[in-house]
Amino acid sequence: MRRLIVHAAASLLAAGMLATHAAAQHAPTLRAVSIPPTCQPVADPVRVPVQGATLRMAPATYRIGSRTYETNVYNGQFVAPTLVMKAGDQFRLSVVNAMRATTSQTDSMVNWTNFHTHGLVVTPSPDSGDNVTHVRIPNGGTRRPYHFPVPSYHTEGMFWYHPHPHGITGPQVAGGLSGALLVGSILKYFPQYRGVRERTLLVRDMSFSFADTTRFNINGSTCAAFPIAPGEQQLWHIGNFGANEFINLKLQGRRWILLALDGNPLAQATPVDSLYLPPGSRAEVIVTGPAAGERVGLVTARVFPDTTSSVVPLGYLIGTPSASARMVAEEAPAGLDKSVVDTLRFLTQATDVQRETFRYSFPDGGGAAINDTLYEPNHLPVSMPWGQVQEWTIINETQFLHTFHIHQTDFAVLTVNGRPANEGRLRDNIPIGVHRNAQGQTVGDTVVIRFVFEPIAAGPFVFHCHVLQHEDEGMMHNVCVYDPRDPNGRQKCNSMFSSQPSHAGH
Repeated sequence: MRRLIVHAAASLLAAGMLATHAAAQHAPTLRAVSIPPTCQPVADPVRVPVQGATLRMAPATYRIGSRTYETNVYNGQFVAPTLVMKAGDQFRLSVVNAMRATTSQTDSMVNWTNFHTHGLVVTPSPDSGDNVTHVRIPNGGTRRPYHFPVPSYHTEGMFWYHPHPHGITGPQVAGGLSGALLVGSILKYFPQYRGVRERTLLVRDMSFSFADTTRFNINGSTCAAFPIAPGEQQLWHIGNFGANEFINLKLQGRRWILLALDGNPLAQATPVDSLYLPPGSRAEVIVTGPAAGERVGLVTARVFPDTTSSVVPLGYLIGTPSASARMVAEEAPAGLDKSVVDTLRFLTQATDVQRETFRYSFPDGGGAAINDTLYEPNHLPVSMPWGQVQEWTIINETQFLHTFHIHQTDFAVLTVNGRPANEGRLRDNIPIGVHRNAQGQTVGDTVVIRFVFEPIAAGPFVFHCHVLQHEDEGMMHNVCVYDPRDPNGRQKCNSMFSSQPSHAGH
């Protein structure tokens, strides 16, 4: 079955705000932001072609705000390189694990690793694909090559990469091991903005655990200045690439023009007030420069169950005249792309579906569980043939925020707490939040999704909460996709988890 591609996706918006239930609950209440005079312009991550690249993981020392950190990072920089490629290219790079213990990371946090391309729909083969269930790259300078095709029909936009070693993913990502991955250009779907300046913003928290005091930063700066000409339009690729924190971004007194979420283009460029991004999510937006000398605060709020803390300033736009700025006249919005209509109709109207229910909980014995079970590397709780429509119900039995993310596919959200979602688009990551019931009690959400795997996804991978401390504590399960034409397909999946062979680097 051909991949269910999103060439455009509708976003049904209420009151000008991104219409997710969580965003509505946790939008920040804004107040005046005092801009420190020490704020300085920030540089974008360097762009590096994927083909033939090397990512070397090793210790580095750097400052963020008033604090100095020593952690393991990619290629000696806290702001990791942005990998760029085209749909249809071969993804070919090497990861070198030269990590060691630092002042922020113990030896047990860095003694092995692996590599994941979040959002790409590619082979999960343990041989050279995007595999996190069987691949271990030990430290000591071990090199692991990755080489797999990215289909020519792959959607274009912003994805990202990070290590995914169970039990220690959080400390590695929190230390700076995450970076953007751009496939083609989101402007393929929005030609009216071609030629605008592009910026890549990595928003990260430095939380190695929930006990840490989090300090958000953008490209390593706790107060980032963004000079922009009055009326100039820029394309910003924004990713929440930290370990644990949800963010809700707003330009004070202004609106974003949203083009895509999580690598899935919307049906049309859509003005929104805020960008609610759980860990691992991305937004691609158009930003318009304010009047000369005007400052516009870029703020977020830390998001907790039932509460929103005071607004946290991250930086500001400042109107700065420039002779090279490019102004863009917006075109009339287009209608919903037929491929999206067909995809969503196929998923929502399917009658032959495989149904599963997965409950998020915190067991009395500790950890974070799915269906009362902590992650077990040798256990395969679910497998399915490609082409079979899946309907999964995700139930949050806690009073904490979670997300749901599954590798090697996107999914449609059918309902949230029994109400139709009517999102008109696909996702690869969704908040599984909390709400108040009729009795005024805080209870977890229930979300129903549908998806289908394509043939390229055949093999072993995982689904999990992308709050990485939860993932590390066990809120993750293995999954395996097999060829329905192979009578031994399910057995082959089961055999991959019976002895758990180690596919190490060399």
